[in-house]
Amino acid sequence: MLDLVFELIAPLRCAGCDALGAVLCEACWGLVERTDPASACPRCGEPLNAGRRHACPCRNAAFTAVRCFGRLEPPLSSAVALHKDPGERRYGPVLGAFVATACADWAGWPDAVVAVPPTRSARLRRGYDHTRPLARVVAARLGAPEATLLLAHERSDQRGLGRQQRQMNTRGAFSVAPGARVPARVLLVDDVMTTGATLDAAAAALLDAGAREVRAAVVARA
Repeated sequence: MLDLVFELIAPLRCAGCDALGAVLCEACWGLVERTDPASACPRCGEPLNAGRRHACPCRNAAFTAVRCFGRLEPPLSSAVALHKDPGERRYGPVLGAFVATACADWAGWPDAVVAVPPTRSARLRRGYDHTRPLARVVAARLGAPEATLLLAHERSDQRGLGRQQRQMNTRGAFSVAPGARVPARVLLVDDVMTTGATLDAAAAALLDAGAREVRAAVVARA
């Protein structure tokens, strides 16, 4: 009933053009720049350009593979931003479905799906954890349990930082909850990948706690 009332007061609008009725209307959906896993780096998820040498920036990262649904460009970037900061929670299930689509062929692989958690200050600022709704959808689609294993330690906001600054900022940014049992194969879920520093730090914490392999999947890659 509350959902119905909220929909009447503030109906769902397209992130791209503000039209009523959907996260992305048909016209804006056609503008989304999807990433084809067959033509992207399997390690970092970056789309590969024909005839251009690719120097994977994540070749030494703790994770072994990344899948990205699309590029962080409008209208997809607008949907991510609206879900993250203004707190448009109705976008969560749809963005989660995007992530699940990106890694659909990994069904049966992960022993657990784990959301990359925000810091306590970010969660308080937004009013909720914006990554867990995505992880729940991915877990359901892949037939794996969704587990809360990671603790995020306070750090500076990543936005506006360069690659080296991000790596320094995320060093030791995560730890595994005391007493948590870490399965062998873990799939990390986040909304955005920029340099991979956050995913690397989260994966490193899981490996240190006993995971054998960590992969990652995100809505969009910058």
